[in-house]
Amino acid sequence: MSDPSAAVVYSFGKMDSGDDAYYSDMTSDVTSVLSTSSSGTKQSSYGSHTYQKHTRQGKYNNYNSVGLAESQQEKDSSSPDSDDPHSGNIFSFMRTSGSKVILNKGTSLPSELEDPEGESCDCHCTACCSCHGNQVKLGCHGRHCVCKKISDGMECQSVFTKDVHNLPSPTAIDSWGHFSKHSRNQYKYRRSDYSSDSEDESQTTLHNGGGKGVTLLAKQKSHLPIIALTRHGSTSSNHSYEKPTSGSVDVFPLKEGVKPVDFKERVKTMVQWFSDFNDEQRNLVLKELLMGCELPQLHLLSVKMESNLHDGCPPNCQDLITWLPTNQATRILSYLDPVSLCQASQVGKVWYQLSEEPALWRRFCCQPKWRLCKAAEHKQVISHMSHGSIQWKKVFAERFRLRNNWLKGRCTVRTFEGHSQGISCVQFDDTRIVSGSSDKTIKVWNIRTNAQWSVQTLVGHSGTVRCLHLEGNRLVSGSTDCMIKVWDLSTQESWSSIACKVTMTGHVDTVRCLQVDDVKVISGSYDKTLKIWDLPTGTCKMTLRGHQAAVLCVHFNDTKVVSGSCDKTIKVWNYQGSCIMTLTGHQDAVTCLQFDATRIISGSLDCNLKFWDIHSGECINTIDWKAAEGHTGVVRCLQADSWRLVSAADDKTIKVWNLETGKRLVTLRNHTDGVTCLQFNDFIIVSGSYDKTVKLWDFSSC
Repeated sequence: MSDPSAAVVYSFGKMDSGDDAYYSDMTSDVTSVLSTSSSGTKQSSYGSHTYQKHTRQGKYNNYNSVGLAESQQEKDSSSPDSDDPHSGNIFSFMRTSGSKVILNKGTSLPSELEDPEGESCDCHCTACCSCHGNQVKLGCHGRHCVCKKISDGMECQSVFTKDVHNLPSPTAIDSWGHFSKHSRNQYKYRRSDYSSDSEDESQTTLHNGGGKGVTLLAKQKSHLPIIALTRHGSTSSNHSYEKPTSGSVDVFPLKEGVKPVDFKERVKTMVQWFSDFNDEQRNLVLKELLMGCELPQLHLLSVKMESNLHDGCPPNCQDLITWLPTNQATRILSYLDPVSLCQASQVGKVWYQLSEEPALWRRFCCQPKWRLCKAAEHKQVISHMSHGSIQWKKVFAERFRLRNNWLKGRCTVRTFEGHSQGISCVQFDDTRIVSGSSDKTIKVWNIRTNAQWSVQTLVGHSGTVRCLHLEGNRLVSGSTDCMIKVWDLSTQESWSSIACKVTMTGHVDTVRCLQVDDVKVISGSYDKTLKIWDLPTGTCKMTLRGHQAAVLCVHFNDTKVVSGSCDKTIKVWNYQGSCIMTLTGHQDAVTCLQFDATRIISGSLDCNLKFWDIHSGECINTIDWKAAEGHTGVVRCLQADSWRLVSAADDKTIKVWNLETGKRLVTLRNHTDGVTCLQFNDFIIVSGSYDKTVKLWDFSSC
């Protein structure tokens, strides 16, 4: 019986990058050393592979040793599918006496590795011991003889070394499917398919003189040879193959399968049974089989079934939106945000048609985030009506762009000049801006033209115009001359009827602030009082007293009046003339304020903005220049709507804030002096400054 330990040792030349990739996808790195010196070599080259075969020339060469190599242990942190980071690793292999190649890494070697000039010799005679991997020579009659050293009870040094049991084993492979299972239960991709054409072979075992055996590799059921490939680390980018050193291995045993003949019979029987089952039974069988499948089998299924998965399916069956009913597809798209919906419309024609559904965009327009004031919404919807239907996508696109412009501070600025002194108050509507100044005049500017000069100038006050309120064609003004005037701004093509209709007198000092509705005017004055006036007749109906200093700001709704004063307090009044709450917290005079159903917002000479709970009177938030990038100068004016707060100050800036969070959104700079007044709507801001100019900040034109 031939000694299975006999081997032929090869050293490879360089391999190209494709070969390296092919060899590197099987297992983790293993380092193996096979053989040492030889006196004579014989080289053959096939394709990109070159090997050397050690032979005996003339007489017996004194080989030092033939052995297997040491396995380099993989690091725990390495991935099972990672390859050696050194691109120039060395590969070695060993051919056993049974003409089988054992390779520690890789998938297959060219069949040309089998020497075309002869067979591997199983002879263990002294003339041609196959321990040295010699070829069969003509006339050799000792092929089945035992090596004389072994027969004499001596150890064959060509096969064993003293460290044969101390070296780690090369990587063992459990299967040769699309994936190969590493001995550590890790999988690497394989390019081969299962083949049952080869015969079973028992595990190859090396025996030393003491009778101890070392398991190498069981024969794999594959069309490929049994291979145990060794790679040696190299810093070179090219792959070279060196002469291996001596060593030995301890290879993991492999799982035995059934014999090919039995395998074919069993498969035939299984197929016959499967064909006799009905659909439900077949499904149950497949479920049971899948439960027993591991990664190699699942991968094979995915590869084989990929082209057949959608046979018989409707067109674009993978496109869920395309073949669903329109109402269902629209319902799915309704969960997308506006940006994602626009991106979805670019997928294809059907997606585009579905994304154009007006109901989707109408839903966005109705969300509080995208709402405008009622007047602006009505005007916008009318402008985007076509053939009796509203183009909701265009409506929303305009609102989306407008909001982004506010958040990013994108706007165009127009400047109106004409006053000879600083601007103290401004008001505007869709067509005009009205401004009051320390030059005692009121100017009316046309927004629809690019003219930088005023259309009309109203003269009537004998002092600085401190406050204005514009409602339709009615303008109400207050001045340092202690008077309140009501102006009619109605105009005709041929003549103008602008004139002062009513003058209200009663305050004994500067009228600093006022607000107007359809039936009344409420004003605040430096005389420390607030007065409620009847608008049609101009008579004073009630005086509110309680502040200890000048009243600088006032705001009211249907149930209450809120005022701020130089006494650093904010007072809440009812219409019976009683003060129901006093808020304290500002360190200086309260210059401006506004309130809604839940809170009061105020600005002060202390440069801070404060938020107050309107029910409890507690201060719930403060915006200052240190913690919140607030104003660094006196806050002169503010205004808020459903989601933003806009304030202006002596630091020459206008700041826009998120009303809920108090976060600064943008800072606008264009004035050359302190900003004294402002008003805004969903599209523009109009501001006045000590620099004698009125500026219009248009966010809808960008």
